Amino acid sequence: MRVLLVSANREKLPSAVVPLGVLSVAAAVREAHDVEVLDLCFEDDPLAVLEKTIAAVRPDVVGLGLRNLHDNTYAGSEPLLAYYEDVAACIRRATRAPFVLGGSAVTLRPTQLMERLGATHAVVGEGERTFRALLDAFARGERPDPIVTSDVIRAQSSPGKYVQIARKGAGAYELDDLPRPARDLVDPRYIALDGTASLQTKRGCAFQCTYCDYPDLEGRKVRVRAPESVVDEMEALAASGQVSHAFVVDSVFNVPRSHALAVCRAKIARNVALPWVCYVSPASLDDELVESMARAGCVGAEIGTDSGSARVLERLRKPFTLDQVRRVRAAFRAHGIADCHTFVLGAEGETAAEAERTLAFVEELDPDVAVFIAYMEDRESHGVGRAEHRQALLDLLAREAPKRAGWIVPELGIRFGAKVSAFLQKARLRGPGWVHLARARRGALSR
Repeated sequence: MRVLLVSANREKLPSAVVPLGVLSVAAAVREAHDVEVLDLCFEDDPLAVLEKTIAAVRPDVVGLGLRNLHDNTYAGSEPLLAYYEDVAACIRRATRAPFVLGGSAVTLRPTQLMERLGATHAVVGEGERTFRALLDAFARGERPDPIVTSDVIRAQSSPGKYVQIARKGAGAYELDDLPRPARDLVDPRYIALDGTASLQTKRGCAFQCTYCDYPDLEGRKVRVRAPESVVDEMEALAASGQVSHAFVVDSVFNVPRSHALAVCRAKIARNVALPWVCYVSPASLDDELVESMARAGCVGAEIGTDSGSARVLERLRKPFTLDQVRRVRAAFRAHGIADCHTFVLGAEGETAAEAERTLAFVEELDPDVAVFIAYMEDRESHGVGRAEHRQALLDLLAREAPKRAGWIVPELGIRFGAKVSAFLQKARLRGPGWVHLARARRGALSR
């Protein structure tokens, strides 16, 4: 079958993100079907390009990958959903082929998005085997049920019938049974912007943080890749001559700790010279692991600290304490890894007065970079909502963040936006932009 996979994401702030999910699905599907990938991220007129591509490819099936329910300013969902509607309408006008939705946004809200976008089918959860099974059913002339999901993701309670597709070859390193993402299909403009390519060492998250949707997206069971396989992929990225940095996009790189340590040791042993950054949690992160990360070429870590209030951390069900955060900050500083802590203000009814405790904690902690987000809920079970005291929180951040170097507020455009990205590109700085902000802060403090 001729399959057209469309990546709808056009978010470029703070940088454009390679559509790893679409490329992973493409790699799995092209073993049996003819696959074309259309990435709309850099197109000046995405709908015109989409219409022209459908006319040229004449696909038997169109798959539309939807990554987010809001943009990175966290200003709201409706503009992005309206854009998705326009893309879907263009697909429906241009072809009568089955129209399948997939991606993280669809996993969170499959029924709602199917109805709003007029799709014929939706894939919930991991798409490599599930979308492949759906295509195989189409090829046999079957009429599958509208919503299908892998057994990695629990069938949700939304209206609609879910058909589960069983995983094959499940085992210790089952993710290694999947083909690597089809990086030969990556639009070269991603790498030209800052040289950063994404990869995963695992999927799933066993934490139970109240607001986080990673368990809904990848399941609560953590499934890891073989460390040597991870390093093979890093080595291939380094050998490309185009990629300058890897971004490990696991929900949490350092959990389980033993796997993170094994990946670091494998990279050190192979002497793969590729700098990388990752997401980490203060839980299960100690000096030994941070030292190994540094020796393995880690140059930056993004940390979901979330709050500087012990009471709020407890309400959020975070698996760490403020003292652990302090120790992690000290370890990163000692081993020369830049740290960027994200704080979510307003979750679980947090007031502006409570949030002031977080700002005081950030001043004490003095991380290289601190990012502040006014809470927004994504998870399908709760709908899409905002912090009860949102405006008061934004007013607080508008007063305080500009006074502190290294504090970023995306929604307010404080040290975040097109001008910042344009400056980094003009300066030909490679790797994540916040790492350069961290280095600039360190340089200023050392003078």
